[in-house]
Amino acid sequence: SSCLSASIRAWLHLFDSGWAALGVLLQGAVMSCDSNCEHDEGEHPKAPEPAMPGMPSMKLSQILPMVVMMGLGKWDLDQMGYRRHAEVGFVTAQLVCWAVLAWLYTKIEGQPEDGVKIQVPEVKQMGQVVSPPIDQTKKEYDIAKFKEQGKQAVMGAVILGGVYYKWEYLMPLVLQILMTPLQLYESPLFQLHILKYDIKRPFPTANPFGLPSAPEAPPAVAVPAVADPAAVKDKKKKDKNT
Repeated sequence: SSCLSASIRAWLHLFDSGWAALGVLLQGAVMSCDSNCEHDEGEHPKAPEPAMPGMPSMKLSQILPMVVMMGLGKWDLDQMGYRRHAEVGFVTAQLVCWAVLAWLYTKIEGQPEDGVKIQVPEVKQMGQVVSPPIDQTKKEYDIAKFKEQGKQAVMGAVILGGVYYKWEYLMPLVLQILMTPLQLYESPLFQLHILKYDIKRPFPTANPFGLPSAPEAPPAVAVPAVADPAAVKDKKKKDKNT
């Protein structure tokens, strides 16, 4: 029995020694793999992951018309006796916005000219080029955009005034009372020169259908070229031979 117990203890000792040796070998293999991985990452940097596209931006001027139409569907301003109030409000809103546009023009004209030109891309509408690409200074670009905005304001007021004079629709009149100042406030020129926001030129092209505008895609990041390990070894051998 003593011999049997001694042999069992010897086998257990050998078994424990084997497991200890196996653990040392596995630990060494893991450390070697980690060092090789770190070395490979240092030689071959990983390409940066592409940035996730942002959500389209929703402006208040794109939500307000639905709210106004729902409100006018419940309350009839004509029967409530607010037709003259709407007419006076329309004329007042247009005059105030035109006065603000004149003030905005003085701000644009008074900005210093640094001579740096910006590249204005071409503008397409319905698949056709409306304006070709051009290089302009900041002042020239702002003046061109101001002329577009002023023309839209005047034409919108004249067309809507003619529609109301002909058919006496009250809903477009109420919408224009609210939308004209709001669109002026949301315009890039107003936010740049009056509110002093940091707005980059050229301005994003407005969606002709009034849909939410998607944010600009981030610039592509240059990925360094990864050299082939076999080609590097062959080059080193050639350099040694020469």
